[in-house]
Amino acid sequence: MNFNMDKKELLRGLLFVQSIAGRKTTLPILSHVLMEVDKDHLYLTGTDLETGIREGLPANVSGEGKASVSAKKLYEIVKELPEETIHIEKKENHWIVLKCGKSTFNLAGLDPDEFPSLPAYREEHFSKVPRTLFMEMVEKTVFAASNEESRYHLNGIFLLQIKQAGKEVLRMVATDGHRLSLIHREGYRIRGIEKGIILPKKGVLEAKKIMGDKEEEQMEIYFDETHGFLRIGRSLLILRLIDGEFPEYEQVIPKENDKRVQMEREKAHACLRRVSTMASERVEGIKVALRKNTMEGTSFNQDFGDAREEVEVVYEGPPIEVGFNARYLLDVLTVVDTPHVWLEVKDEGSPAILRPAGSSEKTSPFIGPNDQLFIIMPMRI
Repeated sequence: MNFNMDKKELLRGLLFVQSIAGRKTTLPILSHVLMEVDKDHLYLTGTDLETGIREGLPANVSGEGKASVSAKKLYEIVKELPEETIHIEKKENHWIVLKCGKSTFNLAGLDPDEFPSLPAYREEHFSKVPRTLFMEMVEKTVFAASNEESRYHLNGIFLLQIKQAGKEVLRMVATDGHRLSLIHREGYRIRGIEKGIILPKKGVLEAKKIMGDKEEEQMEIYFDETHGFLRIGRSLLILRLIDGEFPEYEQVIPKENDKRVQMEREKAHACLRRVSTMASERVEGIKVALRKNTMEGTSFNQDFGDAREEVEVVYEGPPIEVGFNARYLLDVLTVVDTPHVWLEVKDEGSPAILRPAGSSEKTSPFIGPNDQLFIIMPMRI
């Protein structure tokens, strides 16, 4: 194995691979990056057995072969090198030598044949979707997925292909039991998700990071019974799907939230963010009081004091007061990208719905082919 390549290209590839390799592993080989040189490309592979990545990079190849070295250490070295051509060559006993400018590094490695192989996929089964569409759907759902490892079936995003009004619709759903996010996007079809699959949260966040760095308009997606394959250009990300039953989320979508408030997203976000600074750090609870064309946010902290702020809204219903986790409200108002937002409530003990104004103007529980909605459970404060 003998090749030269641009430092910037190698660094960008290693950035993604080393973020996956070596996460909480007791197997030394999993902290390594597999380097494979073939014709005019270097292929970098990293895996933690849950998530795998294979990154293809252009290289000036003098000799083909493969090697396995510490992903983190190689990344640290390349990061500090000058902006010059890097030369890498494999030596005896799985060592490699790296040269750049006047710097030389000898790096110990392991037998590359010990590196676990990535799952195989069938080329003809990939479906194409716009990269920005998939990124948007992930961004507007992943924050609601659970972080509790004991509830592993909630540690991801439920992806499902449905038909609505005769049109193909992609649906993404995430919930942690206290809140739920659901988004529809019509006109696209992904094979293999007719019954729904659960994408792991960690893997989805890695995919989002990689997608944000790419310029390609289209990405390719394929799912089999155990894995998801996401390909963008020469980057291939492989996610092991969560094996579990996603909860019957449609049953928790409120059907009688008759009190509707329209608010300016930025003003409501700023108001709630200020009031939340005085909320209890443990529960982050605030009260939202609705009166004619007014929403008031209040919070209380027994150690520091209290806060109160009003913001103008469009509301003609009866007075009502509901407690919420401030962070849950702020998370929704952060990912929504419309100027105005609907808040739909029933009473102080029932879940609330938030949805972008300008999506479906029908009241809950209607969800149109390009809609999104968010459900937040109330709190007793």
